[in-house]
Amino acid sequence: MPRLPEFDREEVLDNALHLFWSDGYEASSISRLLEVMNLNRGSLYGSFGSKSALFSSVLDHYMSYLRCQFFNSTLVSIEDPCQAITAFFDKAFLEPDQDQLTNGCLLFNGISELSNNKPELAGKALGSIHWIRQLFYTRLLEAKQSGMVGEEQDVDTLADYLIALLAGFRTLCKSGANAEVLKRVIDAGLGTVFTRYII
Repeated sequence: MPRLPEFDREEVLDNALHLFWSDGYEASSISRLLEVMNLNRGSLYGSFGSKSALFSSVLDHYMSYLRCQFFNSTLVSIEDPCQAITAFFDKAFLEPDQDQLTNGCLLFNGISELSNNKPELAGKALGSIHWIRQLFYTRLLEAKQSGMVGEEQDVDTLADYLIALLAGFRTLCKSGANAEVLKRVIDAGLGTVFTRYII
């Protein structure tokens, strides 16, 4: 029986993630993936099966990273829903360095690139977006119940609006917008959501 490949799976997925994130799915060739992951072809296919299966694993890895770095410390753990949503946008767009922001978001990038030729992968990325939307919806519902969102506002619509804002910020980042611009847009966007938004 052949030996299982021995490598640090987290490190390998990190390296693949950064290539897919910066170059996109199609432009990330198997030869380039092998180079950045420091694997031979047999180890890659033996461990992940195919390029598309590798990308699927990378999406899972990316979501684990987002939960740990952004969602758990903001939308999940901050009690005040207005502060939680504000902290999420601030942490996502004002704290990372510019080089990281210009790559955009792997989820939105994947949906845009792969909807036609790899719909199963685009669908997986979209499922993660729906998960984020549900987090927004839950916190917005709390905000409305606490009087932080106007009675006339529809929570479903506001959750969709925050997803659209999130996608728009990714485009702004890819176009090179600086932190000052991003902060102004965060304040303007969230100021339309909350009745008592503090800039």
